[in-house]
Amino acid sequence: MEKYIWSLDISTTNIGFALWDDKGKLIELKHLELKTGKDVPVDERDIHKAEIFRKFVANYKEHILNDLNGELMHIIVEEPLGGSNNPTTNSLLYGFNGICRYILFVMFGIYPMKISVYDSRKLFCSELVVATYNKKGEKKETLSFPKKYIKEKKLYIWEKVCKLEPQIEWIYKKDSKEPKDMCFDMSDSYAVGFAGLKMLGIIK
Repeated sequence: MEKYIWSLDISTTNIGFALWDDKGKLIELKHLELKTGKDVPVDERDIHKAEIFRKFVANYKEHILNDLNGELMHIIVEEPLGGSNNPTTNSLLYGFNGICRYILFVMFGIYPMKISVYDSRKLFCSELVVATYNKKGEKKETLSFPKKYIKEKKLYIWEKVCKLEPQIEWIYKKDSKEPKDMCFDMSDSYAVGFAGLKMLGIIK
């Protein structure tokens, strides 16, 4: 039976996910849209979306077992960035992330590995890490994006994934070469998966 690693970038609109083999090779890079009906009360939408995710995870488990003849050995989840000025939005993101990680634990019996956005980007974009030394000779590493990407960090990551995985078919806006938002969820799931694989020692 084959062994796989599943990495996910969880938001309340789309969940990007990447499946890797035990050597660190990408098997799949896709997304799940979390869409609820307009009749669903706002305060209940996170529960409805969690149920969409639960059903999807159950089916995906069968997909890994039956179509790929395998099972998961690790699950990697990116922690919410929590950068919103709206505390309600932040609490929703953290709460939904926790619900989804619990669903993953129940389904697979694996405690998902949490990686922060900063650590994910730092490990995936090692070419952007700048090392400085203080007067004591202590080393400090800082992630520094090029000026044109300061406000478009997700775009930088997406463009890098495009170069690394040219076989991926992305979803673009109509009559445009501009990627749709779910593409960034997909590339973020790739980045956090790459970071997790490095932390686990599966890739160097």
